[in-house]
Amino acid sequence: MTTLPQTTSVRLPRPIGAGGMAVPSHMTAHAPAAANSMTAGDVWRVLRSNMWLIIGTLIVSGILGVIANMILLRTYARFTATGLVQITATRLPNPFKDNGEVEIQDPGAMAVDQRTQAQILASESLISEVLQNSDEVRATDWFKQFKKKSADGSAMVPDIAEAKNDLMKSLSVSAITDTKLIAASMTYKVPQDARVIVEELINQHLTDVFQSRELRDADRVNSLKVQRDKLDQAMRAASNDIHKYEIEIANKGYNTNRISPKELQLTEWVKQQTDLQSKLNLAQALYDEVVVSSQKGETPGLVEREVEKDYRVLELSKQVDMAQMQLSFMKGQEGSARYSSAQASADAMTERLDQVKAQVRASVLQLYSEQATSQFSTAQKDLQGVTQKIEDLKAEMGEVSFTMVQYLTRIDEEKAARDRKKVLQDQIDAIAINKSKSYAGVDWARKPETPDTPSFPKMSISLSVALAFGLLLSLGIAFLREMMDTTVRSPRDIQRVGQMNLLGMIPHEDDDPQAAGVPLPMMIFQAPTSIIAEQFRQVRTRLQHAASLDTTRSILVTSPSPDDGKSTVAANLAAGLALNGRKILLVDGNFRRPELHRIFGVENDKGFSTVLGSLESFEDCVQHTKVPNLDVLTTGPKPQNATELLESQLLIDFIEAALEEYDHVIFDSGPMLLVSETAALAPRVDGVISVVRARTNTRGLLQRMRDTLRQLKAEHLGVVLNAVRSQGGGYYGRNIKTYYEYQNGQPTA
Repeated sequence: MTTLPQTTSVRLPRPIGAGGMAVPSHMTAHAPAAANSMTAGDVWRVLRSNMWLIIGTLIVSGILGVIANMILLRTYARFTATGLVQITATRLPNPFKDNGEVEIQDPGAMAVDQRTQAQILASESLISEVLQNSDEVRATDWFKQFKKKSADGSAMVPDIAEAKNDLMKSLSVSAITDTKLIAASMTYKVPQDARVIVEELINQHLTDVFQSRELRDADRVNSLKVQRDKLDQAMRAASNDIHKYEIEIANKGYNTNRISPKELQLTEWVKQQTDLQSKLNLAQALYDEVVVSSQKGETPGLVEREVEKDYRVLELSKQVDMAQMQLSFMKGQEGSARYSSAQASADAMTERLDQVKAQVRASVLQLYSEQATSQFSTAQKDLQGVTQKIEDLKAEMGEVSFTMVQYLTRIDEEKAARDRKKVLQDQIDAIAINKSKSYAGVDWARKPETPDTPSFPKMSISLSVALAFGLLLSLGIAFLREMMDTTVRSPRDIQRVGQMNLLGMIPHEDDDPQAAGVPLPMMIFQAPTSIIAEQFRQVRTRLQHAASLDTTRSILVTSPSPDDGKSTVAANLAAGLALNGRKILLVDGNFRRPELHRIFGVENDKGFSTVLGSLESFEDCVQHTKVPNLDVLTTGPKPQNATELLESQLLIDFIEAALEEYDHVIFDSGPMLLVSETAALAPRVDGVISVVRARTNTRGLLQRMRDTLRQLKAEHLGVVLNAVRSQGGGYYGRNIKTYYEYQNGQPTA
């Protein structure tokens, strides 16, 4: 009886502190939340992968658009008749021009006129007026379709309200920007009816505008005539006042046409007043100098000068001078009698001179005082007389001037009234002459023609709409497929799962021209220059960076589901490490579906199950391969208790015994999420490598495997993305072509 081995504890993958090298940041995926947004590269990938869908949908949409346009032409063709109305520039009467009018070119006013006329053309009142008054419109098939029962129910009568509502929906009136035009259009299935309705609508509007202008012109003429009659009355009153003022001015000795004698006399008197004022100023100065100075006891300089000129004073002054000269000659004889006699004679002469001066001064002062008083009084009296005459004349002329001002004012008023009357008469004449011309009105620019081609449908519009709909539909389907496709196709999908390292990506064998005829598990050995072999070598290199291979010596290769290529990855990884100089033992731990004996072409009568039963048979069960440094241990007979064997101490003993002879032991196992043997083996090796097949495994499946490994406390070294396609929106694109061009020495773009 076979005794089941006891379950052993989990083998620690690596000693504490023996961590591997840091993983490059571009090979990690630790931010799934931030990776959910779609980049431009993802959009381009989706478009490329669904290119035939988009092209096919566009072709079908174009065909459907053509068919729909043909059907609409037969069943729902519509014709549009368009009439153009021109806004005439605002014209105002101008008496200074020969035609009696002037145009007001104001772009802002023109735009306002356009919008105003467009609103009137589309108004309910105008439409109702046309429907009720136009026999041409009432005779159209369009109008005849609107019928209702009469009030007594005995007959069918036109339904004006319903016709008006339909016409307002079918009618389009719009101002054409940067022009003087307004376009009025109607769309209907009968071309002739559309033309008639548009033409009658615009004609009715022009008639209303003309009648409104006629009434406005009549009111304007009446208003101008009333103003003209008032001006005639004002002119007659002004003429009467002018005649009255002319008589009044002439009676006072003045003339309205030239300078009057009174004005000349006033000028002469003003001149006399100026001269008299000058004389009065001189007399005032003399009076102040003589009279005022004498009253103060002072001798005016004028008097002293006259005293010095007196002959007696002059004679005595000479005698005094001679006596003084004689005394000067007798200097030194002061005590003699002769000197005393001469001194007495000189003093007597000086005293006599002073007496004479006093007499002459009194006489001159008296004379000048009388003259100054007389001159001042006379000049003052003359100036007062002239000033009074001037004041009287000015008062008289002030009255005449006021009358003259009134006279001139009435002349100006009469002339202004005459000019204003002429302007009013010119305006009246201009209105009469230009009665047929428009003052800020409208007129025909182009009458509508009967359309011969339908305005709806149009092939260009139908085809554009169909193609746009087809494009939107195809894009919607493409991106919906992208959103619903949860398979792992690129590193971005692994990043969305998060918290896993990407060790490498292996191209699909159909995309590698050198993979033809070469067993995929032996690709790195038998086709070393192929792109697949190159990618396996990159996996080996990244594995060395992801974990220190000195401590990570036992490695398990697994996958989420069957047929993911884990055996191929395990074989190529083992061969790559062996070719790198390491001694490798590749163990087939998939007892459910063994593959390694077929890959390497060896017997499977004994193997891994045999060694677990007896370590002494280890060397007999290991088989050599064609790859240097690579040995393989097949599964051997399938045991009944495979999971229990892998959970026992026997597995630990086997790994330790194998590592004594080999640098690394690599296990190929079954799918992690399907078989229990893999779950038993994962926590007992140094590291686990997950193989995910592109476009087969889903992100949810990959996440479950990640969480399972985490629960088992297994060391997850990373993910290998297998069978990545280069076409149809695959990840590679032109990488494979560039690789071979570079390898063969060809220039690359």
